Amino acid sequence: MPTGAGKSICYQLPAVVQSETSNFSAVTVVVSPLVALIQDQVIRLTEIGVDAVGFVHGTNSKEIERRLRSHSKPALLYVTPEKVQKSSDLHKVLQFLYKGGYLRLFAIDETHCISTWRDFRSAYRELNTLRDEFPNVPIMALTATATPESTRDIIDRLKLDNPKIFRQSLNRPNIEYVVRPKRNAMDEVFQLIKTDHPNQSGIIYCTGRAECKGLAKFLRARRITAKHYHAKLSDTEKLSVHAEWKSGECKIIVATVSFGLGIDKPDVRFVIHYDLPKSLENYYQETGRAGRDGLPAKSILFYNFRELKTILDLPLQGKHVTLKSSADHRRNALAMVGYCEDRSACRRVLLLKHFGETFSRDDCSGCNNCSDEAFLVIQDHSKEAHLAVSLVQFFEGGFEDITVLQFIALFRGANTTDTRKNGRNRNPHYGVGKAMSQEMAELLFNELLRLDVLVEYRVARTEGHHYYLKVISLL
Repeated sequence: MPTGAGKSICYQLPAVVQSETSNFSAVTVVVSPLVALIQDQVIRLTEIGVDAVGFVHGTNSKEIERRLRSHSKPALLYVTPEKVQKSSDLHKVLQFLYKGGYLRLFAIDETHCISTWRDFRSAYRELNTLRDEFPNVPIMALTATATPESTRDIIDRLKLDNPKIFRQSLNRPNIEYVVRPKRNAMDEVFQLIKTDHPNQSGIIYCTGRAECKGLAKFLRARRITAKHYHAKLSDTEKLSVHAEWKSGECKIIVATVSFGLGIDKPDVRFVIHYDLPKSLENYYQETGRAGRDGLPAKSILFYNFRELKTILDLPLQGKHVTLKSSADHRRNALAMVGYCEDRSACRRVLLLKHFGETFSRDDCSGCNNCSDEAFLVIQDHSKEAHLAVSLVQFFEGGFEDITVLQFIALFRGANTTDTRKNGRNRNPHYGVGKAMSQEMAELLFNELLRLDVLVEYRVARTEGHHYYLKVISLL
């Protein structure tokens, strides 16, 4: 089901009905990825009279064990996958419940983590032990981001035997999808919030912790209430920032991907991706935190092709890093780039196609490609592409390394100190693309990079890593 559609009710409601109508007390065990999410769910359920407990760090485990062994058992028990794998106390309680016939269901929430978090949340992929140890207990798997491949992976990893699969359209009709070129992004974010979303709740996603802190500070200096959030904050800081944002005291969270899974704040009017997401799955999950009240909301992605190398250089962590996971990482990043680079196809069609869903452009309720369709101009730049490749080839084997932006300047015939350096402007290909605008030249080089005709290679310098351009295949 799509983000915000209420998947939790699929296991919460049956658990509550069974608890209220039966003399036989059974427990539904919910495996959820984040302690903060578990605590939030348990608090909200308890407030409306549902008997739910979380077996997580910071709770009174002895009291929870006593409740689970008593006659009056909680309807819902929330745990993390790591708790399932590593807690001997929880394991003993589950065995006790199983032998007495008190285990009703295992509900694995956010199940896409089995595929997408395979490198640093290995406990998710080890949940197959539930089928081995508790063979007669039903398993329910729920996610908003199941591609056909990840669906097969989930079924295989959880050892689900001929499961029933229920699928709803993942379309979120109230969200408008926009991709914009990333140039003066800080100023553009500020203007966008000031003009289109004044005093509205929103989330801005950044790749790095320093960027989160810097952008939040930049916005506060312009009288926009913004706080940063990332994994290295203390638990107290995280709870405080989350509470201020949820109450409306703070309007905007500037965060890394560590923020947001399971968030159900209904009135988020916009989600901005300041940096390129790692995959379309991440992008869909994060955009889906907007507009959960069904009212119009907006997703804005600031795109720069050169951020692809940042994603590809992100280290894959954990003991289960394999050639396949590295290849998947690259494939996911390239799919994200393909989505951003496509200026003609409906963004909703592209996004839903990734999840195996056919969608008609005629039904699009808002994306910048459909809005701009009347202004679309198709041009053939094959000649310019060959000239650009020849320009890069001319410098190969020389004594200097040249960046993408430097090549674009040479291609367009810019007369600068840099283009004159070492006589670069005296080569026969200098200025062959002078008829092209800067934006078109950038699009051309980006497309050659995306097609693996050109590639950026990394060189370590004393002041850090730099990226330079070379040809890897001919057109």
